Amino acid sequence: MKKILLIGFGNEYRRDDGLGIKLLDLIENNVEKMKVQELTFDISEILKDYDIVIFIDASIEGDEISFRKISGEKAFSPLTHHTSCEELLIWTKTLYGKTPEFYLLSLRGYDFDFGEELSKKAEENLKKGLEFLKGFLEGLNE
Repeated sequence: MKKILLIGFGNEYRRDDGLGIKLLDLIENNVEKMKVQELTFDISEILKDYDIVIFIDASIEGDEISFRKISGEKAFSPLTHHTSCEELLIWTKTLYGKTPEFYLLSLRGYDFDFGEELSKKAEENLKKGLEFLKGFLEGLNE
């Protein structure tokens, strides 16, 4: 059986930016979960121990939900405060010689103002994302 980690990231106090974290609270599958405000290179030490890592985040544009496999082809950006999923895959491979499968589930958000409640449209996308993720996780265990 594959070892799976779900990472929800975002700011729960900026309304729809907390979509990734809120989705983790709804998942009841037997997978490990981690909540972070932002991705940083040091979590690659944790990621090396998993077969599959699924990142869940809010997006400010695009489809209601989108899902894609991450490749490690993006160049490093050492002077930024934000680490991408692609960079984490590169760090994990470079530092530990491990290449878990990385995926990104993006849920479209609409309101990123201060507050803890999701917008109505984001709530709908959260439900769609939950159904998609449940189906994906079930497919992995077949």
